[in-house]
Amino acid sequence: MRTITVCIGSGCHVKGSRQIIDILERLIAEERLDADVQLEACFCRNQCTEGVVISVDGRVFTGVSPENAEKFFRRMIGGKDNEND
Repeated sequence: MRTITVCIGSGCHVKGSRQIIDILERLIAEERLDADVQLEACFCRNQCTEGVVISVDGRVFTGVSPENAEKFFRRMIGGKDNEND
């Protein structure tokens, strides 16, 4: 099981973490990965100036935005467009 954790602290919230969660939920459902990917939220990761902060299986990534969230998902988790990234 893969685990994606999205920071929902105030700095990341302002930068779109709620929208990113919505995007990730949609992509997980579209790819039928509900049994393989767990989506979680957490509070401040102390990288507020670099947010939105997301971790995948404990590996931390910064600078994720609603605009690049789908590309991030496809690169990190896979899916139908993964071979194009």
